[in-house]
Amino acid sequence: MSNCAIGWILVASVVAAACGGSDPPSGPGSGGPPPPPVVTNAVDVVDSRFSPQNASIGAGSAVTWTWRGANEHNVTFEDGQGSSTTKVTGTHQRTFQAGGTFRYRCTIHSVNFDSGMIGSVIVN
Repeated sequence: MSNCAIGWILVASVVAAACGGSDPPSGPGSGGPPPPPVVTNAVDVVDSRFSPQNASIGAGSAVTWTWRGANEHNVTFEDGQGSSTTKVTGTHQRTFQAGGTFRYRCTIHSVNFDSGMIGSVIVN
């Protein structure tokens, strides 16, 4: 192999490492794994995301969503229960009595419960 070919292989390796190598993307819409749940009873509704995206609580606990962005959003649950209205400011609360995973989304910024502005509450 010529010195020129070896040089190009080294350059390509450095570029691949600088660009993140082969680590798979993560998060909504990336095909990667969702972020791990955060033990919390508070979720911020910010522009284009819920923070944290996945919350973990105990049965009988409530979660409060607080609007902090400048755009309209809503919290709409897959099970059809306890959803919020569309708004720019304020809070919304839902109490979860039974265990399970409760997926939700903003219907303005997502077309399904798998991508876009989505979240979940994991009740233990």
